[in-house]
Amino acid sequence: MDELEPQGAWAEKRAEVCYIGGISSIRGIKEVCAAMGKVKSKVRLNLAGLFSEPRVEQEVRTMAGWERVNHLGFLDRAEVRPVLGRSLAGLVTFHPLPNHLDAQPNKMFEYMSAGIPVIASNFPLWREIISKNDCGLLVNPLDACAIAKAIDYLVKNPTEAERMGRNGKNAAETLYNWEHEEKKLIKFYEKILQN
Repeated sequence: MDELEPQGAWAEKRAEVCYIGGISSIRGIKEVCAAMGKVKSKVRLNLAGLFSEPRVEQEVRTMAGWERVNHLGFLDRAEVRPVLGRSLAGLVTFHPLPNHLDAQPNKMFEYMSAGIPVIASNFPLWREIISKNDCGLLVNPLDACAIAKAIDYLVKNPTEAERMGRNGKNAAETLYNWEHEEKKLIKFYEKILQN
């Protein structure tokens, strides 16, 4: 995750949020675009990734919120870094489907590692991570108004957003990394070998 860590101070952030990854309806793109049409602040969405559903891409491009979207297409890891550096929050508002509820998406931890707060779906597992580490806001991913309010809150409260971003970065560095997980895995292997 280190290679995704952006450079620059919080004061250099723009009124931008980001979503980086595969773009599809079940990953919440319709609700996110609808939210961009409802935000009250002058915020933009940095949308990095490829659409997996051409019909959905056509649909969201006609939504009012699309005029606030910087569609960046596919970006490699080096190109993602400045996007994270200028964004003040990262979105991961997947729909509440069985394969999402217990998942731990890389993008959530990449946003945390980059030092930006996460706006995430209010799934129990994600709530535990975000709330425990006080590193973002939880929303109903099917509610565009709730997503818009979370975005506006972070835009209007940069000190709070920066604090949440620092908390997330600290959690990524101390808890959610290979060195930390490696110890658990080794203990697990040792337990198996003892039996």
